[in-house]
Amino acid sequence: MVDFGIAGLCHVNESDKNEAATLKYMTPEMIINKGSVASPPMDVWAIGIMMFCMIFNKFPFSGTTRDEIKAKITGATHVLPKTKLITKECQDFIAQCLIKNPDERIKIEKMLSHPWL
Repeated sequence: MVDFGIAGLCHVNESDKNEAATLKYMTPEMIINKGSVASPPMDVWAIGIMMFCMIFNKFPFSGTTRDEIKAKITGATHVLPKTKLITKECQDFIAQCLIKNPDERIKIEKMLSHPWL
């Protein structure tokens, strides 16, 4: 599997520490737990952020300060702009990727069989 954060290959039973990340792509667990390690749910979150950005041309969690952005990532729910109509399947795909709890976030295997894909 490929890890977006370090752009390297991960082995099934090994994880790398998250020492570098772009703030607007950071997961809630990275912000809350400074010692978090790279994991597939983090990559799923990044895919959700990328999808949101590609479709709406903006980030789902923005702010004027780093602290404001972090607060939104950890506490706010993303809002789909009404400026673009997207299918319910696309809405669900993004929502499943951006679930705050990594244990509840859609799994990569389920992403591949999601109706939107």
